[in-house]
Amino acid sequence: MPIYEYQCVDCGRPDQRVAGVDDHTAICIHCGGLMLRLNEDVFQPYFEEVAETVPAEKKASGSEA
Repeated sequence: MPIYEYQCVDCGRPDQRVAGVDDHTAICIHCGGLMLRLNEDVFQPYFEEVAETVPAEKKASGSEA
C-alpha cells in the first residue's frame, strides 16, 4: 500500500499514513480533526496520458481490439 501525506485542517499537524486508493481523509490523532490527503496518486498523469491516446470509438465501445 502507498504512503500518503496528510495535514489536519484544525491543528495543521502533518502526518504520513499507509492508505487505500479511495482513502482521501483521515482523523487527526492529536486533536480529532479532519485530515486531508496532500499528495495525489503518482500514476494519475500516466493514466490521463493513456486515456487521451485511445481512439474515441474504442472508448465508446469499451473494446481494446
